[in-house]
Amino acid sequence: MAVYRAPTGNFNLFLNRLDDIIKTFYKADLQFIICCDIDIDYLTDNDKKRQFDAVLLTYNLSAIVYVPTRSQGYSNTAIDNIFIDTYKFINFTVSPLHNGLSDHDAQVLKINNVNLQLQSIVFIPSEI
Repeated sequence: MAVYRAPTGNFNLFLNRLDDIIKTFYKADLQFIICCDIDIDYLTDNDKKRQFDAVLLTYNLSAIVYVPTRSQGYSNTAIDNIFIDTYKFINFTVSPLHNGLSDHDAQVLKINNVNLQLQSIVFIPSEI
């Protein structure tokens, strides 16, 4: 699932809608990945990060990107992340891809020895 959260949006509404959307199709045996630009810095400890993690942990989803994904001047943040169930995906690597197209670096997730089937793709618009 791909998610974008605008930094000026209503954070609580975003969390509630995200939880509702995941509930509609989540199954314990589903291999589920969320790739997102959520404008929550995972390099620092903060309330939004804790709240977002709490929602995703109810589905066994954990952040796996802890390197800067956006650099601007002297500021480095990890506001783009990938969330997976690390019990289901145990043989994976994640690395940044500096593509020069944006001030955000792409993240490449390589999952080894797994049989993935595309179930559905959900896009959450930035107005949430």
